[in-house]
Amino acid sequence: MIFVAVGTQFPFDRLIQCIDEWAAENNMPVHAQIASGKYTPQHASYDRFMTTDDFNEKLTSADLIISHAGMGNIITALENNKPIIVMNRQHQLGEHRNDHQADGLEWMSKLSGVYTASSTDEMCDLLNRKHELHGSEHHDMAQRSRLIAFLDQAINA
Repeated sequence: MIFVAVGTQFPFDRLIQCIDEWAAENNMPVHAQIASGKYTPQHASYDRFMTTDDFNEKLTSADLIISHAGMGNIITALENNKPIIVMNRQHQLGEHRNDHQADGLEWMSKLSGVYTASSTDEMCDLLNRKHELHGSEHHDMAQRSRLIAFLDQAINA
């Protein structure tokens, strides 16, 4: 199962529609957290918002995570050794107030287990190769502290 999470602040219809259409073509089970998006999935199950327990249950049972460029989702995927595909919202498409998510894709792609897509074509290409995507090595507390320091430095650079 693929789990998609777009966060709670902004909808991300471009991502949800892309995954929903891909799931239909590939007969793949998908569950999405879609926030206040206008696009309603036709082929994926979904919740607009989820409790923390429901979110964690979906994430831990998924084979692959797909997310907006949210640090919480990336860290959680890494901690659970789940591969994650991150797609950035784009300011020019009205998906965010600026392009800070696009700026972060380059350094995010350097993290083990994190794959990035800036377009729906790139997302579909990664989905078509999902069997090649692997989670990160297990992070102990020292590794987690180094990861958080790295992310903090990258965000504030």
